[in-house]
Amino acid sequence: MTRLQRVIPKGKLHHVQQRGHNGMEVFFDDKDRLNYLHCFFTSSEKFELKVHAFQLLNSEAHWLVSPGDENSISFTIQSVGRSYVRYFNQRWSRSGTLWDGRYRTYWLDKASQISLSTQKFIDQLSKKTGLINEEIEWKWSSCAYFCGLFGIGAYAFNKTEFGSKLYPIEAYWSLGNTPFERQKKYRDFLKMIQPDHESEEIRKCLIRGKPRITDNTFNKLSAEDKKIWTYRPRGRPKGKQRIKE
Repeated sequence: MTRLQRVIPKGKLHHVQQRGHNGMEVFFDDKDRLNYLHCFFTSSEKFELKVHAFQLLNSEAHWLVSPGDENSISFTIQSVGRSYVRYFNQRWSRSGTLWDGRYRTYWLDKASQISLSTQKFIDQLSKKTGLINEEIEWKWSSCAYFCGLFGIGAYAFNKTEFGSKLYPIEAYWSLGNTPFERQKKYRDFLKMIQPDHESEEIRKCLIRGKPRITDNTFNKLSAEDKKIWTYRPRGRPKGKQRIKE
């Protein structure tokens, strides 16, 4: 499947995925996960990358972020790659690569139907992959933060370590006027089944690097940006296909 040219628009929401090489596990236990989070948050602060949400699985990590400049994501990923891989290889007496090629990413609309559904997709991955019965029970994601569970029980370490480093997206703020109202509405939102076509669209965006945006947003892009974000399949062109399918 053809990828679009990688361009990182600063200030826009991005969904980022890091995958283990050939599907290998990159986190063997909680110590690995905690070390990785420390590496990522330290690097993200250094390179002006705002973190909105995250999810750690066994063989991959997902992030919802906003870069301060065009190099924020790449510099953060490179820094994490050096520090975490060095730690992981030393701890588990191994050598060689850990990650599967370059990271995957795409930018997305701030419109609530786009941004909040993407965050929901990320938050529910632990449940969909069978790591836990309910996504809210998985402490290695930011889901508990948005549901009001940070600082409680198994989530206690998260509030101290990472709570102050998360920046809720605009769509989350619009859920209510008080923290309790926003948390309750987000919990209710998680209970709603995410349509298969929506999940599939997000997966395609990750693979192709295709922006997930509304027609209105696409129409407001400059002619140059429209050219960059127009998906062209391999082979002799039969006519342009717009990124919004």
